[in-house]
Amino acid sequence: MPADPTPGGHRRLIRLLRGRNLRLSSVVGRYVVVTVTIFAVALVSVGALYDRFTKELETTLVGERQSAQEAATANRMAAFLETMQYQLAKISNYPGLNAFLSDPGAPATADIGALLRLEADVPDLYGILFFDGDDKLRYAVAGQAASGPPYWTAKGWSIAGMPVVVKDGVEIIGPALPQPGRAGWILLRRPMRESGSGTGGTVALHIRLASMTEQLDKSNTSGIIRMLLATPSGAILDATGRPIEGARELAPGPEVLPGWRLMRDRRSPDVLSSLRSARGWLYSGGALIMLVVVALFVHLGLRMRRRVDLLVEGANAVASGNLTYRLPLTRKADEINALSAAFNTMAERVKDMIDRTVRTEKMAVLGQFATGVAHEVRNPLATMKTTVQSLSRDEPDQDRRELLIDLEAEVDRLNRVVNDLLTYGRPHPAARGPLAVRELLRRTATLLKPVAAERGVHLASTGDSSVGLLGDADHMQQILVNLGLNALQACGRGGTVTFRSRREGERTVIEIADDGHGIAKEDLQRVTDPFFTTKPAGSGLGLTISQQMVEANEGTMRIESARGVGTLIAVSFPASSFPASDPTLDGTRGGTATS
Repeated sequence: MPADPTPGGHRRLIRLLRGRNLRLSSVVGRYVVVTVTIFAVALVSVGALYDRFTKELETTLVGERQSAQEAATANRMAAFLETMQYQLAKISNYPGLNAFLSDPGAPATADIGALLRLEADVPDLYGILFFDGDDKLRYAVAGQAASGPPYWTAKGWSIAGMPVVVKDGVEIIGPALPQPGRAGWILLRRPMRESGSGTGGTVALHIRLASMTEQLDKSNTSGIIRMLLATPSGAILDATGRPIEGARELAPGPEVLPGWRLMRDRRSPDVLSSLRSARGWLYSGGALIMLVVVALFVHLGLRMRRRVDLLVEGANAVASGNLTYRLPLTRKADEINALSAAFNTMAERVKDMIDRTVRTEKMAVLGQFATGVAHEVRNPLATMKTTVQSLSRDEPDQDRRELLIDLEAEVDRLNRVVNDLLTYGRPHPAARGPLAVRELLRRTATLLKPVAAERGVHLASTGDSSVGLLGDADHMQQILVNLGLNALQACGRGGTVTFRSRREGERTVIEIADDGHGIAKEDLQRVTDPFFTTKPAGSGLGLTISQQMVEANEGTMRIESARGVGTLIAVSFPASSFPASDPTLDGTRGGTATS
């Protein structure tokens, strides 16, 4: 029986839990303690119930079935002997037996010989034996189980000195116990009916000892009590007809024949030892199950601990202001994964809310600032521009005139910056309506052609010119001009800027692509932030204003760029139907306009 878990094994398990940093004060640790406690209580309870069951089982099987088993065994053995006695009586009364024994080969006794061979040919008999008045064997009729003496030779075969008991005029001789090479047997013998010659003698059935003892085992189904057979010689036989030694707690049972008695061998220690062994296996199996459960809890607990640590790390990151932190999701649709997805959604919404709040605050501050700029800066700029223009017209010196012209250009640049501030800080609501994309692109190309020609950049338009969109006309024009100017400024001489339009379901998409220097990966997420720019003379409001107007018209803007490859900006707006009065875009439907 396997040994129960040792204290050393328990200490090793505790060290394992401590080494894996799985504290018993944690949720998983408490579950382990509760589960082990429940298993231990259940195991002890089952063991107690098992002990009670085995005791009741022993009492029931031994007490209630004992009498029935003994009676059934005695009845079967008596019935077997009665059958043999009946056959013996029938044979002993055959007429002409003495004549047959006097001359077995005579034709007159051939019928008797055939009849005797038929009677001997049964499984329980070795044969039929005939004795004279001095108990000497006269003749043997072999049956189907006959072998050895006294059939093939009678040398050394004798019944002298064997136990003999008499019942109802029948002698029971033996038993002859099994020997190496010889089976055990008993004889049932009675006198023959004397013939007219007055010759006497006896006839006996040579019975297999095992045929008699086999009756012991037919009802021995409980396994608690083993029935044995005590013989007149003192031998104790089991169900196979072999003598046994060392039988414990033998108790006498009913007498089958004079000197032949049933014996009870109470084998409850042998049988119940298997039950006690099963109890040991029960405890060992329960302990093993507890260890497996603890190991499973440790494994699952460590996995859960790692995933919970990620949640804690994410919560700390968000609490510290890192709103871009996202938890990794797994393919398992479990509770932790659902919680991680909810955490990511929460972080995204918090970031959007804070971004909107910051943007609103910036807009409010910028609106106040723009109002002050408009009042404090634009009027002086207008006065300065008028003065510079007057001075440049009346200035005879060419060098000074060029300085005044440069000063006028700088005044115009400052005025544009102020206009950008006013546009971003105080945007007007979108007055949306159906617009023809071909007309928007035509006007944009007209406005950008001088800049493109000056920078030596090809300007092209392609795509479906018949599509329409729903938006504010001024907003749309400013968006396309701003994005087109950025694309032209990103290209070197000989570069290309392409406007493409198409319909995608319920949306109209306009793409502005260039093959310029591109945007660095680390700057791609910041290009729409206010006042962020990589241009030496830029205000950092062009893309910001464009995105603001795109969102005001229920649109989206997507930017893709790679260093040295170029940039693609795609703006998408709700599509609308618009009659196509002019099937061309810059003179060619679906063609290319270049400057």
